[in-house]
Amino acid sequence: MARMLMSSVVMVALFTAAPAPKSQPLTWKVTGSDVTFEMSSKDLRALRGGKEVFGLLSRKKGFLEDLKPDPEETRDMSDWEAYHSFKVLSVVGPWASYEESSSGYTGGAHPYAHSGYVTWDVTKEHGAFNLLDVFPEKDVLQALKSDSFVKEHIDDAKAFNDAKTVKALMEILKPGEDCVGFNSSGLDNVKRSVAFHHVEGDKVAVRIAFNYDNESCRGNMFVVGVLLPIPEALKPALERARTRQEGFLMKDARSAKAPSLSFEWEGADAKKP
Repeated sequence: MARMLMSSVVMVALFTAAPAPKSQPLTWKVTGSDVTFEMSSKDLRALRGGKEVFGLLSRKKGFLEDLKPDPEETRDMSDWEAYHSFKVLSVVGPWASYEESSSGYTGGAHPYAHSGYVTWDVTKEHGAFNLLDVFPEKDVLQALKSDSFVKEHIDDAKAFNDAKTVKALMEILKPGEDCVGFNSSGLDNVKRSVAFHHVEGDKVAVRIAFNYDNESCRGNMFVVGVLLPIPEALKPALERARTRQEGFLMKDARSAKAPSLSFEWEGADAKKP
C-alpha cells in the first residue's frame, strides 16, 4: 500500500513539474568591437548597441513584401511560387558567411534559380566585404592559378600566365561545358562570395563560390577551395573562430549547430482573404 502511495506522489510531481526552459541563443562579443552575435537554431543576428545590424530571420518581411502583388495585376498567379533559404557557413570576427539560395516562378518564360555564398561585414554599411582588402591580391591570384578546376577553364595559356590581377585572370577564363561564370561575375565572387573553412598551419582554407555563366545553366554553383597565407592582423580572429571562442569555421559549422532557415510563398496565397 505504501508503495502505491509513493508511486502516486511521483506521478503527480511529473505532471505538475514546470516545463524545461527553452534553450538560450549562443552569444559572443567580437574582441575589439561593439559587435555581439546571437546564434540560435533558427537565426544568426549581430547587434551593436542593442540594435540588430545583421539578421537572417528578419529578412522574411522583405521577402514577402517583394512578392506582394500589384493591385492592378491581372495575370493568374495561382501557379507562382518562391523559395529563399540561408545556411550559415562561418563566422570570423565581424564577418558572417552564409550560403543563400533562391528559386521559384513569378511569371515570364521560365523559372529562376540561384545559389551562392555571401560574406557580410556587420560593421560596414550594406555589409561591405572584400577578400582582396584582407589578403594581398598576389596571394589570391597565385592560389587561384594553382587550382586544378580553374586550370580546366584556361582559354589562352599565355594570357593566363601573364595575368597580374584577379580581374585579368577572370576575364580570360572560359565558361566551359559546366558553364562557370568566371568572366561574367568572377571578380565579384572572389571579393565577397567566400567562407573560411579551416586552418592549416600558417594558412587558411577559403572557399569561393562562382555563379553560372548564363540562364541555360541557372541554379548551378561552383565552389573553389584555395589556401591563403594568413595575414598577421587576421591571426587572432581566426584563432578565436578555430577554437570556437568567437564564431566558428566552416568545417565546424555542423557541430557548432549553425542555423539553416528558409522562406516559402505560393501565388495562391495572394488570393486568400
